Amino acid sequence: MRKLLFGIALWLISPWAWASFRAADFVIVPAAAAAPGLQNATWRTDVEIMNVDEVPVDVMIVFLPTGNINNTYWFDNFAYHLGGRSEDGFTKVDPKLKDIQPGRSVVLENIIEGNWGANSMGALLIWAFKAGSFKQTTPPGGEPRKILVWSRTYNKKTAEDGTVSTFGQSIPGIPWYYYIDPHKQQQGLNKVVFSGIREDASFRTNIGLVNISDRLTSLEVELTLYGADGTKLKDLGVVLSPLAHEQFDQAVKSGLFRLENDLTFGTLEITVKAWRSTAAEPTPALLAYVSRVDNATNDAVYLEQTYTKEFPWDCVFNGNCSASAATALGLVPARVRPLAPPHP
Repeated sequence: MRKLLFGIALWLISPWAWASFRAADFVIVPAAAAAPGLQNATWRTDVEIMNVDEVPVDVMIVFLPTGNINNTYWFDNFAYHLGGRSEDGFTKVDPKLKDIQPGRSVVLENIIEGNWGANSMGALLIWAFKAGSFKQTTPPGGEPRKILVWSRTYNKKTAEDGTVSTFGQSIPGIPWYYYIDPHKQQQGLNKVVFSGIREDASFRTNIGLVNISDRLTSLEVELTLYGADGTKLKDLGVVLSPLAHEQFDQAVKSGLFRLENDLTFGTLEITVKAWRSTAAEPTPALLAYVSRVDNATNDAVYLEQTYTKEFPWDCVFNGNCSASAATALGLVPARVRPLAPPHP
C-alpha cells in the first residue's frame, strides 16, 4: 500500500500555484472542442486573448487534433494554421488576430468549428509577436511579445420557453514554461498530481495529455490512480506521439483504467518516465489536465496539473535566492523552450 500525502491547501505546496502569473509569448489551451460528447453533450470553445505587452501584437494559433496521432506533418503545413494577416502566408485569416493594442482583448467564439470544422477537438498552441514582425525575423516567427489567454468550453441548452443557458468550464491558457519535464526529476518537476477524481452514476472524469515537445519527440507517460485513502488502484503507461493530443473520456471505469467499482475523492499522478526522439537536442515536454463532468447537466470542472514541491517564494518575491532555491525553481539545469512557431 502506498500513501499520497497532500497538504490541506494544494496551492501552498505547488510551485505553479501562483496561477495568476500566466503571461507568455507562447501559451497552450490544452483542450478545445466543437464536438458531441457523452450524455447528449455538444461542446464548443470560445477563446479570449489579451495583449499585456507594451506594443501592438499579432497572434498565430495552431490546432493539434486529438487521437494520439503524430501531428508533425500537420504542424509543418502552414495552411492549417490561423493568423491575422494573409501577407504573412496564412490562408486561414481572422483580422481580430492582428494589431491587438496593449491592454485590449479579442474573443474568438466557437473557434474550432469556425476554423477547423465540426466534430473536432484537441489543443491550441498560441504564439504572440510584435505586430507586423512575423517575416522580419530569421527564421520567420516574429519578435516575441506577452499575452494572456482564457478559454471556455461549454454546452448550450434551450429550455421549452426558448431560454438558452450554458454549462461548461473555464480552461486557462498555460504558459509554455509550466510543462512537465523529465529532466527535472531531482526537483520533482517530472510529475504532477490531481485530486477530486470521481466516476460514478453522477459524475465522469476525462483525462487529457498534450505533447508540446519538439517536433520529433514522443513521450512515455505513466498514470497512477489512487483511492481516497491513498491506496494505489492501478497504474499504466501511455506512449504519446510527437505533438499529439489525447483525451480519455470516462477514464476511470471505461476509457483508460477500467476499474470495476465507482471512485470518489480519488487522486491521479502523471509522470513523464522517458522519451524517444530523432532530434539532435530533444526537449521533452508534457501538459496534462483533468475534467470532471456532471452526468445530469454536463456541467464540467477543470482540474489543473499541480506539482507537489513548495514554491520558493522567498527567492521570487523577496530576492533571497540561494543555490538551493535555484535548484528548487528548476533553474539548474536551465529550462528550455520546447517548440518554435511554424512558418511557411
